[in-house]
Amino acid sequence: MEPIKKQFDPKEFVRKELPSFSPYTPGEQPGLSTSTIKLNTNENPYPPSPKIKKALEDVIEKGLLRKYPNYHSRKLQELIAKDYDLDPNQILVTNGSDEALRLLFQTFVGPGDVVVAPDPTYSYYPVLTEQMMVGARYKAIPVLANLHFDIETLCKTEGKLLCFAHPNAPTGIEEPKQNLLKLVRSFPGFVLSDEAYIDFTDEGASLIPEIKTNPNLLVSRTFSKSYALAGLRVGYLIGSLETIDWVRKMKDSYNVGILDQVIAETSYTDKEYFLEKRKLVIAERSRLKTNLESLGFTIPESSTNFLFCKPKPGVFPEQLYLSLKDKNILIRYFSYGICKDYIRITIGTKEENDLVFQTIQTLVE
Repeated sequence: MEPIKKQFDPKEFVRKELPSFSPYTPGEQPGLSTSTIKLNTNENPYPPSPKIKKALEDVIEKGLLRKYPNYHSRKLQELIAKDYDLDPNQILVTNGSDEALRLLFQTFVGPGDVVVAPDPTYSYYPVLTEQMMVGARYKAIPVLANLHFDIETLCKTEGKLLCFAHPNAPTGIEEPKQNLLKLVRSFPGFVLSDEAYIDFTDEGASLIPEIKTNPNLLVSRTFSKSYALAGLRVGYLIGSLETIDWVRKMKDSYNVGILDQVIAETSYTDKEYFLEKRKLVIAERSRLKTNLESLGFTIPESSTNFLFCKPKPGVFPEQLYLSLKDKNILIRYFSYGICKDYIRITIGTKEENDLVFQTIQTLVE
């Protein structure tokens, strides 16, 4: 008679570090067919390039879906490299910029290493630090009272990797470029400038050109925001040839599909359409900011496609978030640190922005 097999319990096999993890918390995602006004996850309110449809039809007609995609996303590498006068091999195309971040952490963050970041900034950085499961430590440096980075303290802090969003999220604030370069040149390890929102500010703000003279600098970008391709998942990481060679060793074999590559390439080359929609977002950002300030809101100057809003005294941010949700308008509320005093509103279309303003007006007056 065979012995009775012990009932299988998965938790007995899970790594001991995992049960205490706090995973990344995304914004609420209602069903795609709902009538909800969704201004909580910084998606672009306008559709992507209309040239995409023809590009996809060509892929299907040529029967390319039966073949593996280019391993390096070579054409996209070359398009980006040409714009910045870089070697294409300095660019690692990834499955969204979040994959770029994960690969960077996997490559360089080891046991006992310290990851440094301003606080608040992108909330995925501490999650990634923990997910390495090597005992790395996350050191958060609080922003100043004016919500800008504490540059002096960051410059004095040691670590293996320094991460920040530029412009920052969730504040929307853009730090002066000379301050960021001071950080890059003083920090003893790698520095990541996460430029998910850089297209919504002045063209000269990016740190990509500074990679040539700062070997410890890396820049990540995404097609999710300014190119309106959040549902696609394409991003990229730029650094020195040597650094990107190391990170590339960690990537999946075919991490970006052929449809993803073609859509990203088409969007990237449709400069006229891109600039037109970018201009609309920036104009709406300014208009909504002015309208909300007329209600007594305090809003720092934004260089992104969202506003970080402190309601007037007597109006509680969490309650305002919940009241808007009851009316099928989603915005973002973070319940920790200085963020608990603010709400974050993604810039929508003119009609959506008017609706959210009018609804807020009825709730706070």
